Amino acid sequence: MSTIQFGRVTEIITSDLKISSETLEIEFNIPFDDDPDPNISDIVVYNLSDTTLSKLKKGVKITMNAGYKNDKGVILSGYISKVSSEKGGADRATKISVVDGQPINDKKTIKKAFKKGIKGDQILKELAKAISLKIAVIKLPKNVVYKKGFSVNGSILDAMKKIAKDCEANFYISRSNVYIRSIKEGDNTKFILNSDTGLIGSPEYFEEEKNGKLVKGYKVKSLLQYRMNTASIIELQSVFVKGKFRVRKGKHYRKGDSFYSEVEVIA
Repeated sequence: MSTIQFGRVTEIITSDLKISSETLEIEFNIPFDDDPDPNISDIVVYNLSDTTLSKLKKGVKITMNAGYKNDKGVILSGYISKVSSEKGGADRATKISVVDGQPINDKKTIKKAFKKGIKGDQILKELAKAISLKIAVIKLPKNVVYKKGFSVNGSILDAMKKIAKDCEANFYISRSNVYIRSIKEGDNTKFILNSDTGLIGSPEYFEEEKNGKLVKGYKVKSLLQYRMNTASIIELQSVFVKGKFRVRKGKHYRKGDSFYSEVEVIA
């Protein structure tokens, strides 16, 4: 195992506070995937002071870093949706729920007719602007031309999802960023996952049907690795599986002695 992966570190950061696992016990479960619905992550911190607890409120932006003393990075960026605190034995456990995404008004509607010959990316950008949605990446596999124009009379977000589907793109939210691109597109982390860098056991093959297509890949478990997130491109090296893969979903979690990442990767 690499000497880099010693000294587990977890940090919770807001605009006016920083909580570290070096002084307080922190547990978490951070799911991520490539669908458009924001994920809800759960963080538990033990024995927070009343002053610190008062700063953790609904709507506060929060970032979580995790990893090791010499190698840590962001595993969550979002907004607090709920905070609850209860005493368990001698310890007070504070549970923080975090929505991994921008505050989106998914109830906002619009009634608008777009001109003939308009392209999918043009409509997506205009609709995103209407709900103040910041798009990190928009790269459509098929930039559909709507020869007869396009009309929206209802939910802006639903219209965006439909256009993304028409253009054969995935629409998903990750670490507060919105991505509209092919399921095969990703971010090259230049990270090699093998037994020396944290791979645990052997990758488990899976296949399933999704949207009428057969999806094949592997389920992988490793020591916690922040570089693995939705659409991360990693190189997998095990006894029986070698090659570059794209992470489509997974989770990072810490509880007791557990400090792991579990992901599904596809070729």
